[in-house]
Amino acid sequence: MSSLRSQNGFALLITLAIMAMLAVVAVMAIDTATDESDMSFNQLHSDEAFYTALAGIEYAKAELEDSADWRAGQYQVQFDQGVFTTIVLDSTVRPALKDTVLVRSVGQNKGGRSIVEVLMIQEKYHPLFNHAIYAGNYTEYDSAADTQNYISTMEFGGAGSTKDSIDGDIWFNGHIDVSGDAVINGTAYAGGEFTGNEPTDTALVHESYLEPPDLKAQNYQSTADFYVGNSSPWDAYGHITASDPRHIFVKNFRSDLSTTMGYNFDNTNFFLGDPYQGINIDKISVSASGNKKVYFVDGNLWIEPNGETSRLINSPPDGTQITIVVKGNIYFSDNLAYDNPAKDGLAFIAMTDGESYTDNNGNGQYDPGEPILHDDGDGIYEGPSEGSGNIRFGDPNGGPLGDINAFLYAENNFEDYVLDGPDGTPQQFSVNGMLSAGNQLRINRDFPGGHSPMDVTYDSRLQQGLLDLPGLPKRHLTASGGWAQVGWREL
Repeated sequence: MSSLRSQNGFALLITLAIMAMLAVVAVMAIDTATDESDMSFNQLHSDEAFYTALAGIEYAKAELEDSADWRAGQYQVQFDQGVFTTIVLDSTVRPALKDTVLVRSVGQNKGGRSIVEVLMIQEKYHPLFNHAIYAGNYTEYDSAADTQNYISTMEFGGAGSTKDSIDGDIWFNGHIDVSGDAVINGTAYAGGEFTGNEPTDTALVHESYLEPPDLKAQNYQSTADFYVGNSSPWDAYGHITASDPRHIFVKNFRSDLSTTMGYNFDNTNFFLGDPYQGINIDKISVSASGNKKVYFVDGNLWIEPNGETSRLINSPPDGTQITIVVKGNIYFSDNLAYDNPAKDGLAFIAMTDGESYTDNNGNGQYDPGEPILHDDGDGIYEGPSEGSGNIRFGDPNGGPLGDINAFLYAENNFEDYVLDGPDGTPQQFSVNGMLSAGNQLRINRDFPGGHSPMDVTYDSRLQQGLLDLPGLPKRHLTASGGWAQVGWREL
């Protein structure tokens, strides 16, 4: 009997232990469910608070766009079911910020709280200058409807040693096609579709229209540091005295431009080259007083010396850095090399002189039926016979081009007529800097039986802030000058 009672007592203990364990498991399950519910609740409200904080950032950006000096911040602004508070700090409060502005936004929503910080910097230039190649394709853009007619395609091709190679990002407000062995080492942004070889980074399609800058609003003719035109102090040889920073330009240096190709120029032709560094003007020596300045040229500009190369010389320790704005066309017919590749930087901007046109047949002259650019509404072309606002590669008298070191922007078109001799075979060329146009890049690389390669390498010194070129066009001309976000974090 004693043994039986002992066994019964032991069974009771086991039963009680099992019941206790089950009770613990039940409690844990309830706690876990409660915790998961709390976590879900907290995560939801944390997300809502995060988006409320982001709303504060966007509101602050809008204030900065209206006024670059805005630092007042915002307190307990209602947004949806939450509120945000923003503060704005600059180098006057935190010297380490230098030329950036810190915007901090605290979002609160249903008990959740989130803090987001962004670093902002004023845009020094239009974002097109962040790309190896940019083409605005504005003739196919309907600004009233904010829609693009995707007719044009930017094409890259070639095989093996003749392949096109682009090192840097591309933005084309149209279609992009990469065939053969052609490669884009970067990101391709297409307003339309992207077809062919994928870029090394990524291809983004149906991108929002990246509007070209308004060069007329930049008012270069009044704001440039130096004016070069018919009224400049030219001597009998078309030179300007060596003490004048404008001595790097020569008027009507060559007279054979209108012979071989039958050109007929309405604009005056100026040439980039230093007559005080040799009669061939194949060297450019920018004076200290003319460095880091903007030059406005009222006419066409040629890089066409009596020789095979053009190059900077005598660069100061911090480099030769100038911007040349041309109210006409820019013709590159020879190389352009830096003296100090680590410090030198040149920018060329071609802007329209009233109406211009797309030179469909490449003869350098307006022909009836060719598309009129910037038409005043009457459908009749009334601009200079050679057009304006274009950058053209190619020697009108034949011969290869070579290598160009510069940042290039044409308000109308970039046109490639790099021809060698009478057969018109395209020749290889390379650009270290960027190629860009407000309308199209009209690049002629194919010929019967072959393809001539094009190499464009983006000079990232500009994007990185290592190169500061004066007078580059901006996206906005408001008091703010435009702002760009350069970093963010959630605290």
